[in-house]
Amino acid sequence: MELADLVRKIPALRTLDDQDIARLLDASEILRFANGETIIRENQSDRHLYFIIDGQVSVLKENVKLCELRRMGDFFGEISVIDSKCRSATVTAKRDCLCLRLDLEAVDIEDAQGQSHILAVIYRAFAEVLADRLRRMNDELLYLRREVTRLHGRLRHDK
Repeated sequence: MELADLVRKIPALRTLDDQDIARLLDASEILRFANGETIIRENQSDRHLYFIIDGQVSVLKENVKLCELRRMGDFFGEISVIDSKCRSATVTAKRDCLCLRLDLEAVDIEDAQGQSHILAVIYRAFAEVLADRLRRMNDELLYLRREVTRLHGRLRHDK
């Protein structure tokens, strides 16, 4: 399968036309990672965004597992791309992995010249994923607050 055809299968990038896909591929490379290999290390600094083509990764913060990503098109590395700070988590291949690594600095330069809308498409995907994470975190926070209140009431009752 041709690389451009693979990119077209990535949900976040489906709306890109052939010209944008060619530009995106100019700023990308395909990388293979072995099971257990660290792809991104927490507190590391770079502006690469990774899309899973095949495989599975585990995302950890301070050695606590936050999630696993396994679907084609799942992406990681977006937080440091958005805020230009160090990596917020470590990402490790959970099994052999094939990823598209996109150099966002190269895309930034291209987009600044008004040549493409690649960044708009990518940031839209970021927004959708981050909104989903925020909703899940709100639900988790609500659950934990209710549990703390319940346990606090139980402790007062037991005294």
